[in-house]
Amino acid sequence: WAMEAKELNDTFPNGDTVHFYRYQGALGSETRGRLPFFQATEGSAVVMGVRNSTRIPIQPQIAGVVTGPRIRAGGQALFTFTMPAAGTYLVSNAQVPQVTGTLGLNAVMVSRPSSGNQEVWNGGPSFDREYILHYSDSDSRWNVDAANVTLPNLATYQPNFFTLNGLSYPDIVSDPDTRIACNLGERVLLRMSNSGLMRQSIHFHGYHVEVVSRNNQPVTNFPMKDTVEVASGTTVELILDVNQTGSYPVHPHSLTAVTANGLYPYGALNLIVAS
Repeated sequence: WAMEAKELNDTFPNGDTVHFYRYQGALGSETRGRLPFFQATEGSAVVMGVRNSTRIPIQPQIAGVVTGPRIRAGGQALFTFTMPAAGTYLVSNAQVPQVTGTLGLNAVMVSRPSSGNQEVWNGGPSFDREYILHYSDSDSRWNVDAANVTLPNLATYQPNFFTLNGLSYPDIVSDPDTRIACNLGERVLLRMSNSGLMRQSIHFHGYHVEVVSRNNQPVTNFPMKDTVEVASGTTVELILDVNQTGSYPVHPHSLTAVTANGLYPYGALNLIVAS
């Protein structure tokens, strides 16, 4: 596996350009949207290579699994670990995580069950297809400070840009790895996560979903919901039973999170397209 930390200027549909520090896939590594994506079977030995092309030191980490070495600006490093129990894991940065998470140093890792079956864990819920849906938010004032290699005022955070897999609407619904395309009768696994500081409540039009795990801990006897909390720094796995066809929005319940600096609908708006 390989990824690179880079500094990028992203232009949003409202015309604003924002400076980010982002992980990007390297040497042919997979992506979901703009995010690096890694997958392997639980118990496997993994080697991760990271290049730091930013002006700040970084320290890659996988929540609950491993913290890699500190990598100076312009440096690179390798580290090894064993794949944890089947589930969805956040890849982030251990250096000033409150700031660098919102700046874009994020990726997602999926550990597959050792059974080899298409199920969430060994003997767990089965599914026909899956989508990785990673939410993030940013306060552009923090991004300006980061562009100047200055620590922002941590006491003031008002997010005004919102992404899903590093994308905003309408790029979200143009991306085949992010738009939820499915067929009638399928069971679709949605692996949601949130590296932003804003708690998201994701609302489904047209369907109710079943929460099967939170932070890789199975959830039982949980009622079907049309709105699911995805708190900051957490992962949630859902099963969507596709019981009708059509196109239906999926979006954060907070209207702010469906905007780019206040302009609707250029935030984290997605679609289910069922045929």
